[in-house]
Amino acid sequence: MAETAQTMTEFTYAPGEKNIVGDRFSPSVIIFWLKTSIAASSTRVQYKAPNTLFGLIPLGASTKTIPLRNIASVDTNTRFNLGSLVWGLLFLFVGFGMFNSNALVAIVCLLIAVANFANVMSATLTFHDPSGGANAITVSILEKDKLMSLAQEIQARVFTDADQLRHEESMHMAEKQYTAQTNSVLIQQQMLANQQAQAAQPASVQTLAQAEQTQPSE
Repeated sequence: MAETAQTMTEFTYAPGEKNIVGDRFSPSVIIFWLKTSIAASSTRVQYKAPNTLFGLIPLGASTKTIPLRNIASVDTNTRFNLGSLVWGLLFLFVGFGMFNSNALVAIVCLLIAVANFANVMSATLTFHDPSGGANAITVSILEKDKLMSLAQEIQARVFTDADQLRHEESMHMAEKQYTAQTNSVLIQQQMLANQQAQAAQPASVQTLAQAEQTQPSE
């Protein structure tokens, strides 16, 4: 899919979406040719992150769309990946141990070890939802500053959307209150009209009785 001119990512947006921002990131120091795409508009966030095996072998990609109203906050942090360190040490020992028996396999194991060591430190962008869940995206530690800049842009859109939601809720509540007040006034007016009609009814009956009494004497 072609990259859009607004975000330089492969995402496209529906008519009416505005304030679009986005960027692409390397998921790790080693596999820099793969890219994680993150973009946001006035209504939603989209991201596409490659999946890898042992931090080196590409295995497809995962794509997700999150409405802004489902995002409570956006956080960035630097994370130490214990799993990458453990796998790196394991493949390092295996690689050195196999040099005498199979040099090719040993080199592959050492490459996997280097890839894991390179991913021991990473930068993470996390989207928290109101229920306590989270969606995390991990990129190369070398792109931490760029990730933080994008996170601030997305956070601004989240707050803007929250303000708009509160405004809409306030307007809806005001509309309901106005409708209730209008209905109350109409009910009071109807009750007053009924009371006036009931008050006028005995006078009409009395006038009719006097007319009936006067008629025989004539």
